[in-house]
Amino acid sequence: MGYLETCQFVEREIKARGAGPAFPTGIGVGQVTAHYAPQDDDGSVFQESDLIKVDFGVHVDGYIADTAVSITFNPDYRLLLEAAERALGAAIDAAKREVRTGEIGREIYREASRCGFRTIENLTGHTLDRYIVHAGKSIPNIYVPGTQSLRKGDVFAIEPFITLRSAAGYVVDSSSQTIFSIIGRKKTGAAELDRFADTVWNERKTLPFTPRWYAEDFGRDKVDGILRKLIQRRIMRPYPTLVEASGSPVAQVEQTMALDEGGLVVLT
Repeated sequence: MGYLETCQFVEREIKARGAGPAFPTGIGVGQVTAHYAPQDDDGSVFQESDLIKVDFGVHVDGYIADTAVSITFNPDYRLLLEAAERALGAAIDAAKREVRTGEIGREIYREASRCGFRTIENLTGHTLDRYIVHAGKSIPNIYVPGTQSLRKGDVFAIEPFITLRSAAGYVVDSSSQTIFSIIGRKKTGAAELDRFADTVWNERKTLPFTPRWYAEDFGRDKVDGILRKLIQRRIMRPYPTLVEASGSPVAQVEQTMALDEGGLVVLT
């Protein structure tokens, strides 16, 4: 199955259930860790040896649920995937009312280390708010002192990223940019730029999008040029594809949860 085909399938299913994608469906294979959304010209096909991450979100009227799974048919990655699942379980156990987010990171790191792996130190989970995927509080994958506490009413995603003990343990930007969002709505005076920005704003507000969604209406080549100009004007911002710095494979699992009067509720 192709990367693009997979994303289109996920996004169709979300819409068929009366919701919308909270952000473009992300595909990460091997060391590609986050923020890659295949475009219409992507002919990549999954291989049996791959370690695959599928990261997707759903929103209803701007309210977001965020989740991710890792999949492989390669037995070499079985223990890595198990470590990611165990780290998520440890994090959920720790996510109690008033707990500091750094303490959750400590449990993720401990469990990954216990399994013989390490975490990605510069990627985090996050709180969620209406039309905002990253809403202010970060939930690290390592211990960080002095962090904020989770409070009643918080909705948040915990997402351990686990890699080999021999890896660098952090991600870097690649040259690929396939996901974008609006920073703020302001007129440019250029009709085509304003029409594109208005279209995105009316459909997405500040939620991320991918050029593929607008290629038919605006033309694929034109979308790229429009985005460059809007980025230069600080109306749009890109999210570069993130890769593990040493080229090591990364597993990711993610669940969205909330703290309410009865305690922790896992939503995804």
